Order: sequence, then structure tokens, then C-alpha cells
Amino acid sequence: METEQTSQALAPKRSRSPIQSPQSESDDLDNPPNKGLNLRSLGRTMQRQSLLIAGVATVVAGAAALNAINMPPAYQGDFQLLVEPVTNAARSVDPLTVTRTDGAVPGRDAFTLDYPTQLQILQSPQQLDTITQEVQKKYPDFSVEELRTGLTVGRLVDPDAPDPTKIIEVTYRGGDPGRVQEVLQITADQYLQYSLNNRKDSYSQGIKFIEDQLPEIQQRVSKVQDELQRLQQQYAVIDPVAQGGQLSGQINDISTEQLASQRELKEQRTLYDSLQRQLQLSPPEALAASVVSQDPNYQATLGAMQELDAQLAIERARFNDASPIVSALLQRKENLEKLRDEQIKGILRQNLPGGSQDKVTPYQNEIRLGLIQQLVATANQLQILEVRNQEISQSRGDAERKLQQFPAVARRYADLTRELEISTQTLNRLQTQRETLRVESAQTQKPWEVISKPSIPRNAEGTPQAVPNRASNLIIAGAGLGLVLGTLLALLREKSRNVFYTVDDVQDAVQMPLIGIIPFSRGAKQSLDFPVGFDTTREEESRLETASFREAFSDLYSNIRLAEPPIRSLMVCSAQEGDGKTTIALYLAQTAAGANQRVLLIDTNMRSPQIHTRLNLQNKEGLSDLLTSNRNPDDLRLVTLSENLFVLPSGPSVAGAARLLGSDRMQFLMEQFQSKYDLVIYDTSHLFGLTDASFLTTHVDEILMVIAAGKTNRTAVERVLNKLIALRAPEVNLVTNYLREHNSPNNVYSSYNPNVSRRGN
Repeated sequence: METEQTSQALAPKRSRSPIQSPQSESDDLDNPPNKGLNLRSLGRTMQRQSLLIAGVATVVAGAAALNAINMPPAYQGDFQLLVEPVTNAARSVDPLTVTRTDGAVPGRDAFTLDYPTQLQILQSPQQLDTITQEVQKKYPDFSVEELRTGLTVGRLVDPDAPDPTKIIEVTYRGGDPGRVQEVLQITADQYLQYSLNNRKDSYSQGIKFIEDQLPEIQQRVSKVQDELQRLQQQYAVIDPVAQGGQLSGQINDISTEQLASQRELKEQRTLYDSLQRQLQLSPPEALAASVVSQDPNYQATLGAMQELDAQLAIERARFNDASPIVSALLQRKENLEKLRDEQIKGILRQNLPGGSQDKVTPYQNEIRLGLIQQLVATANQLQILEVRNQEISQSRGDAERKLQQFPAVARRYADLTRELEISTQTLNRLQTQRETLRVESAQTQKPWEVISKPSIPRNAEGTPQAVPNRASNLIIAGAGLGLVLGTLLALLREKSRNVFYTVDDVQDAVQMPLIGIIPFSRGAKQSLDFPVGFDTTREEESRLETASFREAFSDLYSNIRLAEPPIRSLMVCSAQEGDGKTTIALYLAQTAAGANQRVLLIDTNMRSPQIHTRLNLQNKEGLSDLLTSNRNPDDLRLVTLSENLFVLPSGPSVAGAARLLGSDRMQFLMEQFQSKYDLVIYDTSHLFGLTDASFLTTHVDEILMVIAAGKTNRTAVERVLNKLIALRAPEVNLVTNYLREHNSPNNVYSSYNPNVSRRGN
């Protein structure tokens, strides 16, 4: 067995607390836990797999070196194209200036080129095929793949300028300088011709597109014009906006006039009613009374009656009514009154047929005649005002109906006008653009310019110079790639094994106290020669146990002995079979006995007991006898190995004996053993996949989990620890056991400090 060079024992425990969960758990034993990058772990992996990494790096670097040595010389040439005008003078003579800016010098945006797209076009299969066909006229074996591999097209970048230049740089690399020169010259010619053809093709396509669009646009303009004309004719409008305003003003004027007419009508009606109340005559009656008053015969009769009344008054002053003279005058007056009445009736029959003649006063004075004339005039005025008001109302209704139609008409007119304007603008723009493109397509000057001719670097004698060989870079890259591949293979190899290699691996993966590191000892499993006392200086031990091996168990026992509260019983277990737990249990028992402790070592591995085999003992009776019977433990003869060390084998195999470890009988026996011995050590079966030893976990003071470096599966350890957590087991401490000599470091305890622990509780 062996141990890590920098191992340290843990300080004594102060209390026993429930164990904590390990960092991670995997569902498959073949898959390692998924942890983040640990540089220390990576360094340890590279150190362990240094031969593999060095081998892979050497192979890859050697292949790169061989490839570099066999690399043929390469020649490289280039040329440069100016694809945009850079000065105002250049822009002023560009065709775009004449056709698109009316001769004025355009801004930079008029010549902006989409460089990423343009570079892709220059390297497109169509361009490469054309160049290849031209080169094949001189070099028939030239291929498109050769051109694609050696050709590089990019925008020239000046490191001292903030923006890239307007120059495209074309580079070609090949093994034949003559072929390189030919390819560069043909590529330059092809790119210049492409710039001219591309412009012409673009203009031709633009002209064709415009001519295809013009008939539809013209038809749309004509249709909108016809619809606009029909709308104007239907509603008799020229400009709906102006006419709508006029109509609105007209309605306001009509409304004002209507209000004035209604006010005047109301005034005349009030006057008419007042005159009618005063005269008690209707207009026809008043007119008839006026006619009566103006009749000449009636006036003559009235005059005669007035003269007769004057004469009668004179005569009555002289005579009484009985006198013949007065009687004659009265009779004459009566006759005149009858004549008057007859005249009135005749006039009224002519002017008031069917009307009431009694209301007409036979005599009308000047005032009544004036009122009658005013009544008649008012009646006539009322008729005129009523007719006028009706006409105004009708005019207003007609105007309002027209005004209600005007929003829809105006909206439709506006829509048609806007559509006509847009269509007309589109038509004019297309026609203008067509003429512009026709002028531009007639240009024969190539838009691009070669500012650096195709050439290959040459020496003073004019011989083409090959480009510097990249062999050294290739070798360095190969070595770096080899290191990376070797490291990846090393990581995959260790991940596939999924085991703990060193103490550091254990401490990085399991957050639990590590209280013992057992180094490799040749022959430790083959023979045990227990001393009487705790003395590691006997000469006969030197061949089987090294000083470091004995010192490791001394440190392990010290950590157990100094724990608080004291440990009276412990079980030594492992995650898998063959991790060395039985060897550790035996040597720990020997070490404790050498320290004058009464120690009982019990083999509880009912499935595959090992202690009696290791100690060359018979297994005729043991723990199974105590579990299957009521025998007193004192009646069973224990194996005495030394004054303080006693062994209880597992006993004969009994069906179901493993399950008896969880019985009350076993708990009783454990209490009896603990009361009679200073330390009871239980050697158990492995815990992964078995439940035998799980029954003992809650009845011991401490559990020692043995992890074999280079063997124990990480996932098995994690599952076992999680199982112990579920069982609420007491404190679990780890012991790392080195089973193989090849991974055993030297100077195990050169930096050992028993008072410093690598993991604390």
C-alpha cells in the first residue's frame, strides 16, 4: 500500500454530527460525476498521464513536421482595384453625376457599395468558372478547386485609418509563378469586365422593369382621371373644398335672412292682430267699409243728410216735432237714411258677398279709414312675408342637402386627387428614371480601376520569390494541437475509469474528514506478525512493514483515540469489494492493542469472511453461533492474538445469518462487547449493493470508509455515503488506502503535521 506525499492526519474530533452529503452523485457507475473545472485536478491528471500526453503530442508534432518538410515552394501575387471614386473631381465625371444629380457633385452616399455582398459575388461559382475557363486556354489542367483554394478577395484595411479603404485586394497563391501571374491577370481583366457588364445588366434590367410597369401606371392614371371627371360632372363641382366653403357661407346668409324675415313676419302679425281688435273687422270687411266711405253717391247722400240735420236743428229751435215743417224734415231725413242704407247694402253686396254686413259701419271717419288702410296693407304684407319665408326655407333645405353630400364628395374627390397625384408622380419618376438608365447604360468606361497591377514579388535578378515557408508555424501548431489532444485523451481515460487516484481527488470530491492515509506496503496482505507491544523498531518487521506504513496506522489510531466523545466501537467498511478494509481493520486492531487497549476484532462479513483466512484461524464457531442461539458471549471462546487483542470470526455460514445483523440479538451482543472492551472493531462487507452492514451503522460510534486509490469507483462511494445519510448513521471518516506500488509517492510523511487536518468537521 502507498500514500500521498503531502498527506496529513486530521485533528481529534470535537463532536459527532450527522454526516453531510457528498458533492454530487451519478446514476451510472461508468460515468463520472459532473463537476466544474478544477485546475489542481487537471494538473494531477496531466502529471499521471504525462506519457500519454507526451506520446500524442510527439506523434502530432512529428506528422506536422513531416508535412512541413514536404511542403512545396509557393508563390503569391496580388493586384488592387479601386471600386469607388475618392475625390470630388472623380465623382464629378462619374456618369452618376450627370444622370442623377443634374451635374452637381454628389455626396459620398451616392457611391456607397455593399462590400460584403460584392466580395461574395466576386468569389461566386459563376465568376470562378469564367476565370477558370480563360486560364485553361493556357493551362488545361487548371481547375476551379485550385482557383478557389489559392484565391483570396478582401477589402484593403489601413491599420492607421479608422475606416476601411475603398480598395479591393485580390491575392492568389500557387506553386507555379507563371500560372500565378496568368491567373492574376485574367482575374483582374474579368473583374473589370464584370464591373462594366454588371452596370449594363443592371441598367438593362432596370429599363425592362420600368417599361413593364409603365402601361399599368398609365392605365391607372387614366382611370383615376375618368373617375374624377365623372364625380365633378355628377355633383357640379370643380373644387369641393372651395365650393363647400361657399355653400356653407351661403347657408349662413340664408339663415340670417330667414331670421330677419321671421322677425318681420312676427311684427306684422302682431300689428295685424292689434288693428283687427281695434276695428273689429276682417280685411274684407275693412276693405268693403273703405269702399262704402269712398262711394260718391253715398257721400252725396251723407252730404244731403248733414244739410237736412242742420236745417232740422234750426227748425226745431223754432217749432216742435209736431209742426208740419219739422215733420216734413223728419220724413225727409227718414227717406235719406233709407236711401243711405240701400246704397250701403248695394256696395256691400258687390264688395262683401256672403259676408256680415252689419259689422261695416255705414260711416267711417278719417281715423277709422286710416286704420282700415293700415289693416289692409298689413294683411297684404303678411301674405308677402309668408311667401318669402317659404322660399327662404326651401332654399335653405336645398343648400343643407347639398352640404350634407359635400363631405362624402370632398373625401372621394380628395382620395381621387391624391391617388392621381401619386400615380402621376410614379409615372413621371419611372419615365425619368428610364431615360436616366438609358443614358447610363450607354457608358463604356469601366467603373472600376486597377491601381496596383497583377504582379509577383521578384528579387534583384527578376526571379520570382517564393513566399516564406510556414513550416515552423506548422510544427508549433502541431505540437500545440498534440498537447490539446493528449490532454483530452487523458481526461477521457480518467473519466472513463471514474476512480480516485490520489488523496487530493478524494478530498475534492467528498466533503468529509480524512483521518488516515495508508501507504503501500509490500506483503501486507500475505502475512501479519503482531508484536506484543506497540513497538515499530523490531528488526523482524523491517521486511514486511516500512516505517511509513506503521506510522500511518499510528496516526490513524491517534485520531480515533483522541476524539471527543471517546470512540468505543467502530465499523470498517468500503464501497466495493477488494478496497483493503480487512487489512486496515487488522492493522488498526493491532495498533490499538499495542497501545494497551483491550481490542475486540469482529468479522461481520457473513457472505465472504476474510479475517480467519488472513489469520490462519479456524471458523468453526463465531458470531453466527451467537446470533442463532442464546449462548452467552462469555461462553464462546475468542481467539486471542496478543495480550490485548481478541478476534471473533464470523462463524459457520448459516442461511439468513446476514439479516440477523439487524436483530435485537445483535444489538444486545454489541452492547455486551462494548462494555467489556476498550475498542470494538467490526469488519463488514462492502456497502454498495448490500444491506448487511447497514444494520450496524446506527449502533457504532464511528464509521471508517476505506477508499482504495486507483480502484474505488467514485459513484459507488457517493451512493454509499448518501445511503448512510438516509440511515442517519453517526459520523463517517475516510481512510485512503494505496493498494498498488506504482502510484505510491515517495517521502510520504516529509511534510506531516499530526495537528493539522485537511478536512475539518
